[in-house]
Formats: sequence, C-alpha cells, structure tokens
Amino acid sequence: MKNKAVFVLLLGSFFLPQKLPCQQLWSPDSFTVLDRPADKMMAEYLTAIVDRQFAVRDSLLATLKTAEDWQQHAKIIRDSIRAWTGPLPPRTPLNARVTGRIEREDYVIEKILFQSRPSFWVSANLYLPKYYSAPRPAILNVIGHSSAGKASENVQRRSIAQAKKGFVALTIDGIGQGERRIKDYSSFGSLPGAVHRVVGAQAFLSGTHLFNFMVWDAIRAVDYLCSRAEVDTARIGCTGTSGGGMMTTYILPFEPRITVAAPVCNPNTWSHRVHANLATDHEQVFFGSFEAGIDPRGDPLFTHVPKPLLINATTDDNLNPVRGVWALATWLFKAYSAHGVPEKMQTSMVKAGHGYNKEQRETTYAWMLKWLGGDPADYLEEDFPVESEQDLWCTPNGDVYQLSGSLEPHELVKAYLDKHKAEFRTKKSRAELRSYRETLAETIRHVLRIRQEPGAPSAERKAVRRITGVQLTPVILRPEKGIFLPGVWLESNTSSSESPVILFLHEQGKSALAGEEQVVKALLDEGFRIFAVDLRGTGETAPGMEGYFWDFLAGKPVSGQRVADVLSVMKWLSSQGVPSERISIWAEGLSAVWAVLASALAERVSGIVLENVLISFENVVSTRLPQYNQEILLPGVLTSFDLPHVYQALCPLNITVINPFLGDKSPAGQADIAKTFKAVADTYEALGAAGNWTVIRDTGTESRIEHILSACRRMAGR
Repeated sequence: MKNKAVFVLLLGSFFLPQKLPCQQLWSPDSFTVLDRPADKMMAEYLTAIVDRQFAVRDSLLATLKTAEDWQQHAKIIRDSIRAWTGPLPPRTPLNARVTGRIEREDYVIEKILFQSRPSFWVSANLYLPKYYSAPRPAILNVIGHSSAGKASENVQRRSIAQAKKGFVALTIDGIGQGERRIKDYSSFGSLPGAVHRVVGAQAFLSGTHLFNFMVWDAIRAVDYLCSRAEVDTARIGCTGTSGGGMMTTYILPFEPRITVAAPVCNPNTWSHRVHANLATDHEQVFFGSFEAGIDPRGDPLFTHVPKPLLINATTDDNLNPVRGVWALATWLFKAYSAHGVPEKMQTSMVKAGHGYNKEQRETTYAWMLKWLGGDPADYLEEDFPVESEQDLWCTPNGDVYQLSGSLEPHELVKAYLDKHKAEFRTKKSRAELRSYRETLAETIRHVLRIRQEPGAPSAERKAVRRITGVQLTPVILRPEKGIFLPGVWLESNTSSSESPVILFLHEQGKSALAGEEQVVKALLDEGFRIFAVDLRGTGETAPGMEGYFWDFLAGKPVSGQRVADVLSVMKWLSSQGVPSERISIWAEGLSAVWAVLASALAERVSGIVLENVLISFENVVSTRLPQYNQEILLPGVLTSFDLPHVYQALCPLNITVINPFLGDKSPAGQADIAKTFKAVADTYEALGAAGNWTVIRDTGTESRIEHILSACRRMAGR
C-alpha cells in the first residue's frame, strides 16, 4: 500500500448513497443565517457590473463623430467578434447537389444539400422565380428556434413571397432544426435550442464556439448562392427572426457580400435585457464582450454601415425590450448620419409579439425591393398554399445524419478538442512539479478571471444557537460590495481555538449538513470544528444566475467568483487564528470543483475530501448527452488544464475522492477512474506520496461515512 496510489472498489448499487434513519438533530432551517430572502443578490450584483460596463461603452460611442471614427470602431467590433468566434475552417468543396424540384406556377423550389465542412451537411431549399432571364438579387433566409426549420409555415411564406417578387431565396436549416434535428437531445428541452445548449457548453469547454459552426454554415450558404448563375452576386440580402435575427446580425462582421440586412426581433441593447431579467443562448455569448466595450446583441450592425439596414422590431417582444431597440437604433442612426446616408438605416416597430408576422414580412419585402432592385410598392404578401414538411425534404428520410459519413456537431467539438487540449503527463520530480504548480496557478487565475488575490472578508457574528449539545454560530462574511456569504460554525462543548477546522461546501449550500448528522456528530466528537458556508449564488443566496450568461458577457464567470469566495473564506479562517495547515475541506458536487481549484491557489490546506465531483471537464465533452452545462462553464478551460492536472499539481496534498461522476452524472467506473487519474496516481507514487491520493467507488452509507471520517483524521495527522 505504501508504494501504490489507493483505489478502493466496493461493489454496490450505482445510486447516490441514502442516509441511514436516525433522529434528526436539526432541519435545514437550523442553518438559516440571513434575516430576509437574498435570492436577488446575484442578479443585483451582476446588473451593477453590467451597468458600469455599459456606461463606459456609451461614453465611448458618444465620442464618435466622423465617418472615420465610426469606421475605426466598426473595425474593433469586427476584429473582436472574429477573435471570439475563433478561426474559421478553410473553404472546402461544397459538394452541393440538387436532390429534387417542386414546380409551381411562378416559382420553382429546389431541394439542396451542401457540405459547409467535410461531411457536415446543410439542408436547404432554393426558391427560384420564373420568367426572369438576367441574374436576380438573392436573399439568404436564416431561421431561429424553429424545430421544423425551413419547412415552418411562416418561413415558407417568406421564401415563396420573395421568389414571387423576383428574388432568388435560399433558406437553410440551422443546426438542430429541420432535417438537421437530433432527436436524442429532446430530453434537454425543445429543439433546436436543446442541441445548442448541450453542444454550446461542450464547445465552450473545448475552446471553440457553437457560433463558429453556425456562422460558417451561413457563409457557405452565401458561397452556394454565388455559385448559381441565377444570382446577381452584387445584390445579396439576409433576413431572419429571433435566432435568425441573431444570425443576420452576427454574420455581418464576417460576410461583406451581404449588401442589405433586415434582422427581425433580435437586435437590442443588452443592458436593457439585463434589467428585464432576460437570458440568452450559448451561440449568442461572447465571453468578456461587455468588459471590452462591445454589446454583441446589436453592435455587429455597426460593421454593416453604410449599407442598407432595417431593424424590424415589435412593440410586445418579450425577449427584446422596446427601449433597448431604440437605444441601439439611436447610435446606429448617428453612425449612418456621419456617413451621410441616414436614409439607409430604418427601424420599424409594429404592434405584435415576438415573431415574423405578415406585416413584418411585408415591411422587409419593401426594404429589400428598395435596395436590391424592384418596386417597393409591390410589398404586399398574397395568400398562397405552402408545402408539407416531407415534400421539402432534401434527404430520403428527412435526416441528414443518415447520409453516409455524415458528422454531428458533437463530433466537430470532439475533433477540435483532440487537437487543442492541454497535454497531460506524469511529473516525476519535485522540481518539475514545483514549476508546473506555479505555472498552473497563473493559468487558473487567468481562466477564472481572478485578477487579484482575494483578501479576508469583513464578518458579522450573530447570536449563538445550541441544539442538542452542538453550538451553532451564524456568521455573515462580506468579501466585496454587494456580496455576502452566510455561514455557520458548528462546535461541540469541548471545542477550542486549537481544534482543526473542516470547511464544508455543498452545491446546495450549508443546509445540506442537515442530512449529515452522523458524520457531523462523529467529527465534533473527535474534536473537529466545522465551518459551513454558502458560496455566492448557492443556499440562501441562490440562484447564481449562471444560465443567464450575464457573468460571461461581463467577463466575470460565476465559477471564478465562487473559487474566489473559497479563497476569501480561507483567508478569514486564517485571520481567526486557524493556521492553513489545520484547515481541510469537505466538499460535494459542484462545490467540490471550486474547492479543488481554490486549493491550487491557496496556501497549503491540510487536505480535501471530494464527493460526487465531476471526474473531468473533458468527460463532459466526450459524453454525447452530458448533464452538466452552464453551471461549470469556463471558456476554453480544456486548452489550458483539466481537473486531473490540478490534482497532480497539488501533490503531495492529502486528497480523497469519493464517487466521482462522469459527464452524465453517473458514477465513474473503475476503468474510467484508472484512465483519467493515471498520471495523477503515477506522480503521487513517483514522489513517494502514494498514500495521500485515494479514489473510492463506494455507494454504501456506512462505508461512506467511515471514508469521510478516515480522510478527515488523516488530514489532521491523526
């Protein structure tokens, strides 16, 4: 045992451990510290950050006067969004083919397949007007969160009307919709949003971006239009609503061939969306954009100036506040005016909800006819029949993934990760490990955006409570303005200032201790003190607003904030006379991840016990349908490090991992553990600390408790 890292395998059910029945000493309410609910804390804290960042942005925009000023700012926006999106792939053969035709009286529908990337198929319908000999202006129709994609009725009506008015209209299925639906993702929500959510998270972790895949589909769609003899390549428009409005906006920094743009029910001002308590989707998030002075919801439109732009909005759009539309439109109008073409920018707003209704479509037709060629008076949309979804299929079964060799988006992410993930190898000397630890600490700070060492927070102690021989002392820690961390000391009557301290962290907050009576009682009886605390956005201060992405856009990930909280709490414990070597951590779930990362940045703790911790970020990416998402997102983390890297850097620290989870939150098997932690175990063994690294697969309650107690004794040197 002295020469091998410890792997304990106890056979049992692969379900979470159940607590043995016992008399409950306290309830979750026993751990309530705050006098009033604090469920708005994180929203208010993040809103204040966003307000400050937008004040800086607006001050900058106010200084732009000339066309040259606006052009320089547009260049900054263009360069930034391209950098955030990541390098686009080389242009490869489209391998386009027409798989069918539908003949109608005054237009034809062609069923199109093309490859935006090798083996990555895009399904599309091309609407061709009849009775025209010269090349015609074209419109690319991009679609929002419509499961039916190009076959949805409103999309068909738009496409058919465009063809009837003399446009060549190409309408493509986006990732996760139409013939590119991936039904397995439906358990995560409606399609295509569920696909975007899962693959978007995996892309973030891997260092790429879902938008990279989506925008390249649209760019290659323009390539296809330009390949058609029927198209006048100097006259190409783009329109779409909701997520399609996003794509119409976001493609502009990449695609100069689009001469007229009409984004619908999407361009807005993010600060107004934050105040309206609105979230967004993974493909629309550029990390740190607010901090850089760029609002991705609307600022890409500045790169389109001075070409014709219509913002097509509605009065009752529940996703895009009216005031946000007008705030953006005001700045855009100034940019167009500085270029001497105010008439090329227009904002329409009809009385309607979120969508692309007939009146909105007619507004777009008039705009496209005016600037791409035609009679703007011919804007009305007549009534006509539409096709069935199946009749518009480009593939035999309505599924591009049944085509031979076809790739799914998840496979693109995995391929990217394989090329870009950080290397991982055994460190065999103390000097090598010391250097690696220092480098990794700086890398972690950069990824988490922890720019300065957190200090000890101020603290407010409240009246002591005594429950069946246990002394509970509520404490409120304030690590920074707007943030408070409610915590509770648990001590026995025999505890002293010399007693070792266990910092308890749980993803649901400190009240989870209410179900840990046996462990707590045993630890207190053995002379330990426990300090249980809610990291920001957990427990009494939940929710953490992770799914809203305000923290991402602001460049201040909640994940990094929570790691900073752990460091701050440890600083406070040290300020209370507890030496770092007498502090250990017992953490469960997501909090175990933050505890590991904090341990790599802190003064050496005596050890950590981690339960139900994610085995690795990479496993979230390799798992096709993971159960982790925005709550663990750190952009590009896997290009810099993974959790096993951190464990290795902590050698020879006492680390006990109990029931590690795979990306789908199922318990990791012996093979997964051995493979994932091999370099960690080898490093501990090479440096003579094999006994300090323990991984336990065990689901029995009694043995679980004994493992926790044993680990705590070992960390305390007992």
